[in-house]
Amino acid sequence: MRPNPSGKPLAARVQCLRSPGGIEAWLLEDHTLPILSMQFGFRGGPTLDPCGRAGTVRMLANLLTEGAGSMDGGTFRRALGDRAIQMSFSVWSDSLRGELKTLARETEAAFDLLCLALRDPRLAADDIVRVRSAMEAEVRAGLSRPDQVVNQTFATRGFAGHPYGQPTSGDLDSLPRIEQADLAAVQTRMLNRNNLRVAVVGAIGPDDLCLALDRVFLELPMGAPAQTPAIALQGLGERIVTRLDLPQSTIRFGRPGPSRKDPDFAAATVVNQCLGGDMSSRLFREVRKKRGLCYAMGTALQVADGASTLVGRTATRNDRVAEALDVIEAELVRLSREGLEPDEMERSKGYLIGSSKLRLDSSSAISALLLGLQLDGRPRDWLDTQNTRIAAVTSEDAGRAAARLIGDGRLLVAIAGDPAVP
Repeated sequence: MRPNPSGKPLAARVQCLRSPGGIEAWLLEDHTLPILSMQFGFRGGPTLDPCGRAGTVRMLANLLTEGAGSMDGGTFRRALGDRAIQMSFSVWSDSLRGELKTLARETEAAFDLLCLALRDPRLAADDIVRVRSAMEAEVRAGLSRPDQVVNQTFATRGFAGHPYGQPTSGDLDSLPRIEQADLAAVQTRMLNRNNLRVAVVGAIGPDDLCLALDRVFLELPMGAPAQTPAIALQGLGERIVTRLDLPQSTIRFGRPGPSRKDPDFAAATVVNQCLGGDMSSRLFREVRKKRGLCYAMGTALQVADGASTLVGRTATRNDRVAEALDVIEAELVRLSREGLEPDEMERSKGYLIGSSKLRLDSSSAISALLLGLQLDGRPRDWLDTQNTRIAAVTSEDAGRAAARLIGDGRLLVAIAGDPAVP
């Protein structure tokens, strides 16, 4: 992907297309290199896992390149490899996403293989057994990995009774229950045109892309759009310890955050950057630089369809867990009461604006961004307007957002390790 010599904002370079069959896509056409990158997504993702069968959507994603139509997995992968076509699927909190990357001369073959994978995956019994076994091995390995343990503990308590509280990759109870019928049902429910969003960057024109969109997606069922129920993080004020025989403890903490549509979202983004967004942030300075309590320290706003959450993570020696948490909680309260200093706010605003442009360094990165905007329900010009909103954040805005974001300072804390004091 070449630089943008025109200086036009992203939205001005993206075309919104609608195929003759009604399939919509965003296209950033660029013929500098003979490469095409398509990112597509289906809303729902693991929120559509059947009750008691967590991991179904993840298993389906793993199986979509394990053969389709009359081709078994080996034949399908050779068909991709012989033409240097890259096809992959991944699971996000509210979607199943796919990426197709190909040379322009292989576009027709690439779209045909993608069409086959989406419309007629084999879901063969032997493939299901093999993929399930691999997922179970991954789950077993994760039981001793503190990052995975603490993340799932945090989700299970914070989103109890909600799909977000279920393990995306399943667990040792749910995975053996998943059958071919469950996979086929989820395929039908999720892989439909109402859930579909498409973004394409590279060497293809709008007419050719519209024809390809109909070839790949037109025969998918219409279906019902997936909806994620809303929830706010629960368990504030609780500390949950999972005992692991390790010399240090991994910590995840959080509290509810603002939604994408909240008028203080831009200001909250600036507040988070000052709080724990990088190595010049307050928490990094207080926890790492001043006291040497950890190696890494950071926070982020995690925004999904059903919930927005301010989350933080760090790790420290078992005998210093209580001290680290005391410092974190005290800094949160101080920020809520005192707000931000003008210099740290301006530095953070500059970082956020600059880093957003650095993300647009490849066709894959741009197509992923365009897909994400669609799945999030944001307009094409969100990146440009968000930077304008970030630049416009005032000290008053930041103070108000900090007070709302941090509130009474209570956190849900999950710890994996053997802390001396919970």
